[in-house]
This record gives sequence, C-alpha cells and structure tokens, in this order.
Amino acid sequence: MFDAAGAAWSEHVLTIATERFEKRLTQEVSTLREEFHRSLTDIRQEIATTRFELLKWTFLFWIGQVAVMAGLLSYMLGARR
Repeated sequence: MFDAAGAAWSEHVLTIATERFEKRLTQEVSTLREEFHRSLTDIRQEIATTRFELLKWTFLFWIGQVAVMAGLLSYMLGARR
C-alpha cells in the first residue's frame, strides 16, 4: 500500500513538475520570439536607412562626375579654338 501511494505521489509530483516546466518553457520561448521579431524589425529599419543613404551619396557622386566630365569636355573643346 505504501509503495502504491509512493508511486502515485511520485507520478503526481512528476506530472506537476512537467506541467510547470512546459508552461515556463512556453513563456520563455514566447518572450524570445517577441525579442527576435523586435530585433529583426530594428535591423530591417536600419538596412532601409542605410540603403537610402547609400543611394543618396551615389547619386551625388554621379552628379559630380557628370559635372567634372562636362567641365573637361568644355575646356578641351574651348582649347581647340
């Protein structure tokens, strides 16, 4: 009788411990997913900002190159006359 009660008690304690562990694990995984999604959103925003900055500076570089080439061509054509 004591062995059966001890086995039942052990099974009950193990079941409760397992349920608590699963509940805690679910909470932690949920928190981790939220943090991951928040971090991923921040990273995407930073990439978008960086892409815009890169495009802006590239465009300014192209305008500078066109101006320099126009100036050189103007100088070269003016020197011929």
